[in-house]
Amino acid sequence: MIVQLGKASVTWTRADLEAKLAGHARVLIDVGTGDGRFVYRSAGAHPDTYCIGVDPAGERMREVSWRASRKPARGGRPNALFVVASVQALPEELAGLAHTLTLNFPWASLLSALVLPEAPVLEALRRLVRPGGELIALLNQSVFDDRPYAARLGLPELSDAWLDDALRPAYRAAGFEIRTSEIVDGEVPHQTSWGQHLTLASGRRTRLLTAEAIGGSASAAPG
Repeated sequence: MIVQLGKASVTWTRADLEAKLAGHARVLIDVGTGDGRFVYRSAGAHPDTYCIGVDPAGERMREVSWRASRKPARGGRPNALFVVASVQALPEELAGLAHTLTLNFPWASLLSALVLPEAPVLEALRRLVRPGGELIALLNQSVFDDRPYAARLGLPELSDAWLDDALRPAYRAAGFEIRTSEIVDGEVPHQTSWGQHLTLASGRRTRLLTAEAIGGSASAAPG
């Protein structure tokens, strides 16, 4: 898999990754991580968790990946990693690792895949998570509330009925059991650059969706 280290891109194997995971109690994978600041902050707040950000645009992660690579005394995060990949081609090296999988305010094709829903993407995300692990998604509910705009984007009405009739069975078929779905007004649990841009002082609503990974894993997770 391709790892972003400042301006450089390097190739890591599963063995390279497992060497870094040693000594960490948990793994967090953030898909569609953008500039990576959420992963950087999470790594600082939870030193026992190895935090991995995944995004197809490596250049957006350059600054934060460089900061993370510094010595801890200078703001380095030895428990943070930034992987260049799209959701359509997630690295096999990440399979079965995540205790927690986060998707913070996904947009474009990833958002569509989560809410239409698209089985290949849900199945690819499921392969990242160990059995019993958790998916946490923060969705910009205000986009769906604006029905003319949402219709132009080809998005459904993200209602409780859609959740029960379309999302629950599709997520279950992919190996996720939806546990909660609630509207959050104001401050959201995960602070990201894009999320703050969307919600800060805007009155926008956020849907918090959580699901548990059920069944077996495509690959055995270490630990």
